Amino acid sequence: MVLLHSAAGADWQSPPKGTSLKTLSEAEEQGFILIRGEFQKRQFRLTELGSEYVERDKRRLEARRL
Repeated sequence: MVLLHSAAGADWQSPPKGTSLKTLSEAEEQGFILIRGEFQKRQFRLTELGSEYVERDKRRLEARRL
């Protein structure tokens, strides 16, 4: 979840510091992100499903605050 919320749009970007390969792989398997690159050069971007999930979750969190 932190990985998805850290994404700045749908452009290719480096994962947040401390993000494990397992976390990236799980998010990719669930269809939330695409991954490219190897080791320190690894990058990710949100898929359409990932973007929708983040927007839905942000609205849910905002509704809880009210």
